[in-house]
Amino acid sequence: MTVNVHTAAVRASGLSRRYGSTRALDEVDLSLDRGITGLLGPNGAGKTTLLSILATVNQPDAGSVSVFGLDPRDAAERVEIRRRLGYLPQELGYHRHFTVAGFLDYVAILKEITDRRRRAEEVARVMAAVSLENRARTRIRALSGGLRQRLGIAQALLGQPDLLILDEPTAGLDPEQRLRFRELLSDVPGDPVIVLSTHQADDIAAICPKVIVLLQGRVCFAGTPAKLAASAAGQVWAAAERDQKAHLSWRGADNLWRHIGDQPPDGAELVAPTVEDGYLLLSHATGAR
Repeated sequence: MTVNVHTAAVRASGLSRRYGSTRALDEVDLSLDRGITGLLGPNGAGKTTLLSILATVNQPDAGSVSVFGLDPRDAAERVEIRRRLGYLPQELGYHRHFTVAGFLDYVAILKEITDRRRRAEEVARVMAAVSLENRARTRIRALSGGLRQRLGIAQALLGQPDLLILDEPTAGLDPEQRLRFRELLSDVPGDPVIVLSTHQADDIAAICPKVIVLLQGRVCFAGTPAKLAASAAGQVWAAAERDQKAHLSWRGADNLWRHIGDQPPDGAELVAPTVEDGYLLLSHATGAR
C-alpha cells in the first residue's frame, strides 16, 4: 500500500528484511508526511525492524528508503540524515555512570552541537520538556524505569530534529506522564516528521492524524484513525451474555459484554467502534497474533 509516495518527506519502497528463516518485513511500501504518524502492530509484526531501517541503524535486504530526498545507502547522505534525526530505540543502552545532564550533554556533542552555551541551553530545554530539571545531577543508575524512558525521549528531542522516530516511547510511563507526552508531541517545534510506534491505541487516536497498521511484516492499513475505527462499523456489539460466535469478547465496566465479530446476531445492540476495535478486527482477519 502506497500513500502520496511522490510528495512524502520520507518514503519506503519494497522494504524486505529477514532474520534467518523469519521474514520481519515483506515488501513494505509506505510514506510519511510532516506531522505525527502512529505505527500500530503486535509484537513481532516488524515495527522495530522498520523503524531501525528508517533511522539508518539497519539496512533492508531489498527495497529502498528516501529521507528528505536523501538515500541512506550513500555514506555522505546517510550522515546528513543522521544530522536531522532524533531516535528513541526500544533499548537505548544508557551509560549508567552518567548523570542525567551529563548524558544529555554527551548526546548533544554527538549531535554536533559544539557551542557550549547553545548546548547547555538545549540540554536545559529538553530536560524541562520531560520534567527532569530536578534530576539533572541524578545518576542514570538511580533512575526508575519511567524516568529513564523520559530521559530517552529527551535525548531524541535534542537539536530539534526534522525526523523524530520513537519506538514504544510510552512504555513504563504512568497515565499522567502519558498525557504529558501527548502534550509534548503536540507542541514539538519545527513541524517535523514524527513516527510513533506503540501498543496503545488510545495514544494513536488522541494525537496521530495518520496511522499505519503493520501485521506480519506487511502494511495492512494506512489512513486516519477515524477510518480505522470505521472499518469495524456494524461489527461491534454489546450484550448481557457472552456470544461464542464473536472473534473477541470482554466484559466492560458497565457489566455488559463487548463483542467484535463478522456477524452480529439479529437485534444486537451495535456500538460505536473505536480505533482499537478496527485494529483488532483487522488483526483477526489477517491471522496475526
